Amino acid sequence: MSDDPWGEDPHYAHQAAWQNISTQFTNSGYRQGIIAGKEASLQEGFDVGFANTGTPIGRELGVLRGIASALVSFLSSTNTTPAELDEARAIATSLSRIRFTDIAPPDIEAEQHAREHLHNDDPGLVQTEVLSQKREMEILEDMLSHMNARETERIRPTREDVVKLKGRLSSLSERLGLSLSFQDLDTDK
Repeated sequence: MSDDPWGEDPHYAHQAAWQNISTQFTNSGYRQGIIAGKEASLQEGFDVGFANTGTPIGRELGVLRGIASALVSFLSSTNTTPAELDEARAIATSLSRIRFTDIAPPDIEAEQHAREHLHNDDPGLVQTEVLSQKREMEILEDMLSHMNARETERIRPTREDVVKLKGRLSSLSERLGLSLSFQDLDTDK
């Protein structure tokens, strides 16, 4: 027995402390492993989405906008009909109003995941401040653009609108005798 008036074993305190520290490290390691796994999955998902969706759509939209802007510039500096210049400007303006989110295919898996977790009040799905600000800015942009718009113009553009604008751009370039290749652009998906 020890000289401790409460009859406690002095080694017990050390064992309890050791057990507490060991448990904390185990829990911390487990949490770090979960976080690392989520980050790896998130990065892999981003990489696939960026390569298969983001890059092709962004490239296509950028090329179409560039061609339309170049046509407007070209037609502004040459003797052309006002109708052709107006058509090029209309196409360029329409392309400038298209957002990636308007034409990207929906991520059904992410939407389903969000629906499941919204019902569980999962704090992992709380909107970030940056995302909230972006959504607020898009709403504000839509409100400003609709102030003078007719009712039929209030619908956001779709993938089909991009295909139609590409056709109009191709037709205009053909009428002008310009040889532009749209074959590399993947608008028909």
